[in-house]
Amino acid sequence: MGKAVSVKLEDEERERLASLAEMKQRSPHFLMREAIKEYLAREEKHLAFYQEAEAAWIDYKETGRHLTLEDMETWAKHAAAPLPRWRK
Repeated sequence: MGKAVSVKLEDEERERLASLAEMKQRSPHFLMREAIKEYLAREEKHLAFYQEAEAAWIDYKETGRHLTLEDMETWAKHAAAPLPRWRK
């Protein structure tokens, strides 16, 4: 069982939440939980993408390995083609 957390909302936000909950025939509690789950998933994906990009940048700086735009365009035109070789 989860633990209770208190969230202070502005009056307008509270009214909007209550209105939406009524329209969706759900409790405000349910909507808040769903919103938090979606926010966490989205932010975790964003952070993972950023970390992957940072790791790729570090790898590029250390090794110089890269692909040119021309390499990628040629590869993209041939769906079954293997990924081009890295350049230095």
